[in-house]
Amino acid sequence: MQLKQILALACVVFLAVAALESQVIGEDEIRIVSEQYVPQTPGTIHVESTIVDLNVVVRDSHGQPVPGLQKDDFEVFDQGKRQTISLFSVETANPPPIVVAEPEKPGVAPPPPTPAPAPKPRYIALYFDDENMSSADLTFGRQAAEAFVKKNLERSDLAGVFTSSTTVTQNFTSDTAKLLDALGQLKTHQRRAGFGAMSCPKIEPYQAQQIVDNYNEHTPAFDLALAQAVECNCPKPPDGPCLQEQARLVQNQAAVTLTLAENFARDSLGVVNDVIRYLGKMPGRRMIVMVSSGFYSRTNNVLHVQDKVIDAALHAGVVINSLDAKGLAADWVGGNPADGPPIVMTGGNGAALMAYADEVASDERAVSDDPLALLAQGTGGKFFHNSNDLGGGIREIAAIPEVSYAMAFAPDSVKDDGGYHSVKVRLPGKSGFSISARPGYFAPSKEKKAPAARLEQLNKEVLAGDELSGIPVQVTTQAGRLGSGEPAIRVALHVDVHGLSFKKVNGRHNGRLLIVTSLFDNQNHFLSGAETVVDMNLKDTSLVELQQKGVDAHLSLQAPPGTYRLREVVQEVVGGRLSASSRAVEIQ
Repeated sequence: MQLKQILALACVVFLAVAALESQVIGEDEIRIVSEQYVPQTPGTIHVESTIVDLNVVVRDSHGQPVPGLQKDDFEVFDQGKRQTISLFSVETANPPPIVVAEPEKPGVAPPPPTPAPAPKPRYIALYFDDENMSSADLTFGRQAAEAFVKKNLERSDLAGVFTSSTTVTQNFTSDTAKLLDALGQLKTHQRRAGFGAMSCPKIEPYQAQQIVDNYNEHTPAFDLALAQAVECNCPKPPDGPCLQEQARLVQNQAAVTLTLAENFARDSLGVVNDVIRYLGKMPGRRMIVMVSSGFYSRTNNVLHVQDKVIDAALHAGVVINSLDAKGLAADWVGGNPADGPPIVMTGGNGAALMAYADEVASDERAVSDDPLALLAQGTGGKFFHNSNDLGGGIREIAAIPEVSYAMAFAPDSVKDDGGYHSVKVRLPGKSGFSISARPGYFAPSKEKKAPAARLEQLNKEVLAGDELSGIPVQVTTQAGRLGSGEPAIRVALHVDVHGLSFKKVNGRHNGRLLIVTSLFDNQNHFLSGAETVVDMNLKDTSLVELQQKGVDAHLSLQAPPGTYRLREVVQEVVGGRLSASSRAVEIQ
């Protein structure tokens, strides 16, 4: 295989999901960083700088894009510190005609201006987050999309249909019959992070994070869940042992709920990234119309993934426009009937707790919009919400802004700690304008900044062919397809951490796993790879639990149909032990 072909394959690698099934372990105890992996040849000098890309749309008081702005009109701030804009360009949807000035000749009419080049075709990915939408929400969203396809697609437009469940895929086409057929196949595959209508207590992700983040503290979120558990499961009046048992139940149920919500969110964002990478290959203007009821995304692990999605969209020239399929709906007093009857608390503060339960439910609905708003804002798109006119919403967000501003900056003195940096774009001296731009980014971690030192031994084993069993690892594979419809191999790993080495620092057990999954062709050429870093900072109880259950990771690698060699290498950093294995896999 020629080098150009190898590089072409390597650049399309995509880590669909790298999920840790931590069950009841807090998010501050586990941190996952996932990147594309490319092996370094010996002696390679690797230099990497941080460049933050921004796609900025400025709108006036009527919501119309503002043209004519220059680089000097903008100011960009990173953590409140002004930055130098190193790259700047103006993106226009309809370029003006090109006028070539020629000397005037007496009696000769000047030549007409050269027509503007024909606009590139517009590629619209209609993405339905069917794993986070009720049947009713999906129905209204589908009807809005059907009306858009019938009435608003331009002759040069190509649209595709994609879903978070990957059950329905229609590649880009201008054939409205095919698009309508795909839309007609949509149905809900909704997953709930809570414990369902029959659970008691009823804990949703927003409340769960408040409980997990304030472990063993009597916050209002914890008190509400405990009161519900006691009401359902204890005698009246409750005795001491039952109260203690219910307190443990609340903590465990909150941790499981939050972990499920985090995994569901990363699944959905993974498929969005799938579509971005696929859409980025298309030779035209590119946008995603994301129809979703929202999901919970406030944990650090999910925010990291979300930031990578925004970064991928900016580099691929993809604008994400999002539509909240919940529409403008009033909150249920006493809870959603789909969740079963409300739990009535009869104690002295029962009325106050019931009121707080309604408040938490309202907050839960509101924060589910966070990822929809941030994905749109970060890529220069629009977020349509608080309206039941979903048809008008899709027409509005699918319109390409007449003008947007692409810019980038290299932040000064960025610490390689993986911390979040807030970004502000301003127009000093100008008022009445709204600015849509990326709200922030995560700084590189030490793992990303120094790959040569970190992966020297690991890199050697990735390129080798021997078997090592220093760490017990179970690997299973399955041929499948990504959310874009492209063929891929899905890989699931289970790592037994019982014998791993940890360092005790500040009462926590620190350890790190480096996991590299890679594909080789039948001539043993490296094609693509994915690298996952799992940092563990565990409490005593969490270490015991993880030693019992192990670590599970799930990922996908994309490649054309064929037979390949899958190489799996796992290294523990503290003890230095390695596990390496190879197997033949087939992508169909």
